[in-house]
Amino acid sequence: MDKNIERIERYLEGIVPPEHESDQHRHQLRRQVLTGLERRHVMSVNPRTWKVAAAIAALVCTAAAATAVVGVKIRQYYFQGQSADGEYFFRSEPETVYEKTYVDANGVMLGVRTAGASLASFGADDANGMTVEQMQSDLEETELRRQQDIRELLAVIDMDVNGNAWRVFTFKYVFANGRTRTMNEGDPDRKQPASPEQIEKDFEEAARLRAQGVRDVVGVIDTEVEGQTHRTIECRYVLGDGREFEIGEADPALTPPTRMLSEEQINEIWRLKLLGQAETLETIEQPLYGKTFVFERHLCTLADGTVAALSVGKVKGARTDLTEADWKELRELIDTNAGEFLGAYEQTVRGKVFAFERKRYTLSDGTQVIRADGKPKDGQ
Repeated sequence: MDKNIERIERYLEGIVPPEHESDQHRHQLRRQVLTGLERRHVMSVNPRTWKVAAAIAALVCTAAAATAVVGVKIRQYYFQGQSADGEYFFRSEPETVYEKTYVDANGVMLGVRTAGASLASFGADDANGMTVEQMQSDLEETELRRQQDIRELLAVIDMDVNGNAWRVFTFKYVFANGRTRTMNEGDPDRKQPASPEQIEKDFEEAARLRAQGVRDVVGVIDTEVEGQTHRTIECRYVLGDGREFEIGEADPALTPPTRMLSEEQINEIWRLKLLGQAETLETIEQPLYGKTFVFERHLCTLADGTVAALSVGKVKGARTDLTEADWKELRELIDTNAGEFLGAYEQTVRGKVFAFERKRYTLSDGTQVIRADGKPKDGQ
């Protein structure tokens, strides 16, 4: 739930590993970035869980089972575990939208893959005695109504962190048995994802920019096992039409590790981090790619005894998102009404007029968070 939780519209991440030693290595390069990035797409059934409210990927993945409704597919969610604070986490299987393996002009085998996945969470209060199976059923029924747009818009929340803005919608769903549930989700009217044909063109343009050395490294993911480090760099390319295209790449300057983790082990590392079951290590700073990256580090002991260190690096000073600690601090400021009132305004959203109150919250490290809460005007 770290980086990009504010960028709901960018739900697809590409993986472009350079030369690899084997099919297993290529698969791991893809999988490491995918599992690392898909954690950002989270939905919460608790309107007060602001730490994940902006990370909804309501339209990210499709599931294997189709319903009788033409064009509607229901995602299948799988239980990931329960965190120490009682939150239940579920994850859908990623859907591969585009995948291609080819050999370039230098005889180097390359692979690209675009995929999406989503996480869903139930707070302890939201679970309210429900079984895991009931939660899974609720998620699937919610997905059906979401795709059919059978829901009521209750609130709109606009968030801005140091100039980076996103919008959260609060919808009420009524289930077949009469029960209701409130969900925080991303803007359903945001720009639709690119087609496989467009994705291929974007990858080709990014490859040309990469060959020219025109890329912006915005994130680094290091996984260390037995003294060997596997690194994935998150690169942003500005395409000719002005769009930004982010993909994960292996660093061609680094020798691939000989100690490879399996797909199951990589999934377990991210699951332990998600559930708060990984040991938190000291944060470090490191100069890389002409920038200084701040790494949040975790030590994971896997079920088979393997010990792996996960380090996720962000560019120092580029605070356009919030950490787990930030979200906690922000919730406390909201609960104590510690925000600075910036004014009120009205806006029509999905056919309803909402009245917004805008406030600024300043976190202890100086991060500026502007939040506008919109509620339907009286009589709507």
